[in-house]
Amino acid sequence: MTDITDDGNAAAEETDAMRDAMRRLMGNFPAASPKKAERKQREKKARSLVDGRTLKAKGRTEQLNVKVRPDVKQALAALAEADGISITDWLERTVEEKRGAKGG
Repeated sequence: MTDITDDGNAAAEETDAMRDAMRRLMGNFPAASPKKAERKQREKKARSLVDGRTLKAKGRTEQLNVKVRPDVKQALAALAEADGISITDWLERTVEEKRGAKGG
């Protein structure tokens, strides 16, 4: 480690040296695939848009995971998109409509 005696320049140089070392180490790995980069970007966007507070504000505290055929997933996404809402909102609305139609 270097003593900081020259107004922080040594610390900056040390940080740059560490960054360069990491770049050299990481340079041996192949670049991320475009699909992975796109997925990471979508995940980052989703994390920035949705946090626990917004879910709780809508009363969403339970998680539901289901497996469906690809054609069902595509149809569900298309139906929700046609209504201009998320899949979750579409499912909730549809369940509420079915509840109301059956009287309970």
